Amino acid sequence: MLGFQCLLLCVLLYSASVDAFGVCSDDEGCPDYATCEDGDADNTFECECEDGFFEIDVPGLTIGGNAVTVCVDLGVCSPFDNVVDDCMNGQCVLYKDRYESYQAVCKCDNGYYGVKCDSSTQQSGSGIIRGGVILLPY
Repeated sequence: MLGFQCLLLCVLLYSASVDAFGVCSDDEGCPDYATCEDGDADNTFECECEDGFFEIDVPGLTIGGNAVTVCVDLGVCSPFDNVVDDCMNGQCVLYKDRYESYQAVCKCDNGYYGVKCDSSTQQSGSGIIRGGVILLPY
């Protein structure tokens, strides 16, 4: 299982470095959440994922010998967008949900919680204060 996770991470890291993919003539030639944009060369057009979506090559899936690329919204953060403050007091990590889809979530540092790790806990003599409620240890 660890080997598959490493492979997926490599695929995701490579995919994140891709600015555009596929040749297209209009938006219909691109996957969902992508648009057909001017390419680098004259008279070329390539698909680009919309803001908030990231290009990911589907492992093991090809069409005509080319990898199938899709645009995916990973969730509240992305380890690939170079935005350091996605998770204010933590780091963005990938996990596989119960539907076998990959999602990104903030893994909060000790003492922080919330979707983006933007709330802090306070220590008290009898437990941890979180949002005005004291959480007592078992």
